[in-house]
Amino acid sequence: MSTDQRHEAEFTAFARARMPHLYRAAWLLCGDRHRAEDLVQETLGKVYAHWGPKIANPAAYAQTTLTRTWISQQRRASTHERPTDELPEQAQHTADDALRLTLLAALDGLAAKDRAVVVLHYLDDATIADVARQVGSSEGAVRKRLMRARRVLRERLGLSFADLVPERTES
Repeated sequence: MSTDQRHEAEFTAFARARMPHLYRAAWLLCGDRHRAEDLVQETLGKVYAHWGPKIANPAAYAQTTLTRTWISQQRRASTHERPTDELPEQAQHTADDALRLTLLAALDGLAAKDRAVVVLHYLDDATIADVARQVGSSEGAVRKRLMRARRVLRERLGLSFADLVPERTES
């Protein structure tokens, strides 16, 4: 097997193994299945461009790339609004649709970095240090964003955000 083939095989194995996790994080950030799929594809393309021994922790690199790509997309005007002549597909209803829609609406009202730190810390179980590294901020800034985001979510939801997610023991 040539070096290029081995390189390709290693990346393919990595992408297959990490895609479910990246998709889950992307969906939580985007709130939309199609945008999440696009975000994962863009992330994997960027990771592939830098793939090799210089990436010490590929999973962390991919997560950081996904988060920063999403934050960057949020800075662009109307990145997710596209006119169309077709009606959207029919929604499928499940038992927790109301909770999911309420949570997504509340998260959608947060600033991009605030939403990213909430999703990464509370819903993706990342530590404060990991979140800080992924969003490119200090740990103190992440704590401040979490505090501000929790206050906004409490006001919008009428309850503590912690009531919706499992309690964390590490900060």
